[in-house]
Amino acid sequence: MTDSCAIGVLALQGAFAEHVKMLQALGDTKGVTAREVRKPAQLADLDGLILPGGESTTM
Repeated sequence: MTDSCAIGVLALQGAFAEHVKMLQALGDTKGVTAREVRKPAQLADLDGLILPGGESTTM
């Protein structure tokens, strides 16, 4: 078992840069690695995926 965690952020719309920045800050203390995801192949080996968006994307 590993102490690190790879989290992808869907980088197609929304405030994905802010999500990546926050994950990078966590990486310093919690062992989190952030990756921008733009293509399906980039999903391999991720432990989780953040889908940025909010109300404006559902209208």
